Amino acid sequence: MKQIFKKILLIGVMLIFTPNLAADEQTDLKEHFLKNIDKVILIVEDKILSKDKRNKDIISVLTPMFDFELMAKLSLGKAWKKLPKTDQKRFIDLYVKRMEKSYSSKVDSYNNEKVEVNKIEQPKKNRIALVTDLISKDDSFEIVYKYYKPRKPKSEKDSWLVYDVEIKGVSILKADKAQFKEFLQTKNITELMDVLVEKQ
Repeated sequence: MKQIFKKILLIGVMLIFTPNLAADEQTDLKEHFLKNIDKVILIVEDKILSKDKRNKDIISVLTPMFDFELMAKLSLGKAWKKLPKTDQKRFIDLYVKRMEKSYSSKVDSYNNEKVEVNKIEQPKKNRIALVTDLISKDDSFEIVYKYYKPRKPKSEKDSWLVYDVEIKGVSILKADKAQFKEFLQTKNITELMDVLVEKQ
C-alpha cells in the first residue's frame, strides 16, 4: 500500500512540475536567442569593422545556434544516404558556406530593424518554435525559428539547435529540398556541388 501511495505521489509531483520546467526551458531559449540577436546587431552597427570581419564575427555568434549538418542532410532527402562519406563532408561544407553567404547578403540590407518574439510553440517535448517579428520603420514580417533538442549534446553547440527557418511562411529547408530534388532528377550530386562552388 505504501509503494502505491509513493507512486501516486511521484506522479502528482511530476504533473505539477513538468509544465513549469517546460516553461522555464522556453523562457531560457527565448532569452538566449534575443541575447544572440543583440550581439549580431551590435556587430552590424559597428562601422569600424570591415565587411569580412563583420561577417566572420556574426557567423561565430550564430554557428552554435544552428545544426547546419542536419539541415544539409535533410535538404538532400534520400539522396544523402547514397553519398560516400567524403562527398557528405564536402556537401555539408558547401551547404554551410551557402547559408553563411545568404545571411551575409541579408545583413547588407539591414536598416535598424528590430526582432521581437511574438510567441513560443512547443508541439513536441524536443521541438520548440520561436515565432518572431522582424520590425522595420515601415513594415514587419514573421520569421519562425524551428528548434530541436538533440538526444546527446553536440560539441561547441547549444543545447537547443535551429534546424529550419520559415520566412513569411516559406521554409528554407523545404525550399532547398525541392530545389535540390528537381536538380537531381536530371543531374548528379557532383554537378550539384559544382554549382554550389560556382555560387560561392
